[in-house]
Amino acid sequence: MNKRFFAILIVALLFVCNSALAWSGLTHNAICHIADQHLTEEAKAKRNHYLRHTLAYYASWQDEVAWSKEYAETRFWHSVQYDAKNRFQYRDGRNAITHISRIWNDMRNGGYKRLDDSTIIVNLKLLVHMVGDMHCPSHCMYDADPNPQFKRFSIFYKGKKVHWHKFWDSSASTYFHKGWTCQDYQKNLDKLSPKQIAKICKGTPEQWAKQNGKDMREPYSLLIRHTELDEMPSENVARMVEIVDLQILRGAYRLAYVINDIFKE
Repeated sequence: MNKRFFAILIVALLFVCNSALAWSGLTHNAICHIADQHLTEEAKAKRNHYLRHTLAYYASWQDEVAWSKEYAETRFWHSVQYDAKNRFQYRDGRNAITHISRIWNDMRNGGYKRLDDSTIIVNLKLLVHMVGDMHCPSHCMYDADPNPQFKRFSIFYKGKKVHWHKFWDSSASTYFHKGWTCQDYQKNLDKLSPKQIAKICKGTPEQWAKQNGKDMREPYSLLIRHTELDEMPSENVARMVEIVDLQILRGAYRLAYVINDIFKE
């Protein structure tokens, strides 16, 4: 196998892995781009010091390293599993919430000053991705729910079968806001008042997860299984767009909130 073919193969595999694990790369970038606009000056200075880039630069870093030996365990930190009563399941720490909470608690109240730079950098890269991921509808998983409505299924888009997970991962960039850039997401969605943003950010990751567990049942019910997307009721599609847009904003505002809180001291 020559080096050029091997390089192409690696890129292709990373693309497949990324497609299976998260919001699309563009949606992650958009969440991070909006979050960047809501960082305090102190948080921006610390971001520049440790990351040397914007948050969006590392939006999909966790996807890219998840299949390496060093970060193999992080493959299980992208989603949140719920039971029939919307209680998220710890699964021995194999969920996004456990590690968002852990990193936040370790680094807030000046805790980051006791950590070495390499740990701070990795923690920030993980937060950048996990906070976004926990708000993706397909990363709110109801596998243990006895209701078949929340089991795996497919729909169709322009005659092509699309698995529900892939649909939600790509929903914003491929189906709802095709052609939008990160700047378009920020310009068109980032219009909430400071009071509204504060309400979204109130609470803990565990409380945010509980809210997601309840709220994300609605998009599952709106997506009619084995049906062409263009043939679904227009009100269903319009509501799905509203939900996805809100989840993007929740992820962005909460990411900024966590980072601002970490670096306020």
